[in-house]
Amino acid sequence: MTTVQLSYPAPPQVLWNALPAGVAVLGGSTPWYDRQQGTVFFKTGVTFFSWGQVITVLVSQVAGGSMLTITTSLKFGLFDWGEGKRLANRFAAAVAHVTGTAALT
Repeated sequence: MTTVQLSYPAPPQVLWNALPAGVAVLGGSTPWYDRQQGTVFFKTGVTFFSWGQVITVLVSQVAGGSMLTITTSLKFGLFDWGEGKRLANRFAAAVAHVTGTAALT
């Protein structure tokens, strides 16, 4: 399991609206959005290197903006060899691109 947390100088609603771009860039399937909890849950497909990942993203409000917490876990296997972190960073980059802001941390 990999968890990446990033702060953004934007309100949570701005990040929330950008989440579909992150799902799309990872080729996420059957995303499930829960606006009240501020979460999206989806799965990535099978690749040559992996059986795919289950990804949960949480948008929360923090002082000065919002926090994006991306958690990845393997569908099957013991070690992801850095795939989870790469996927989380790609997701965050897509959100940053759509919002026009860079992560603070």
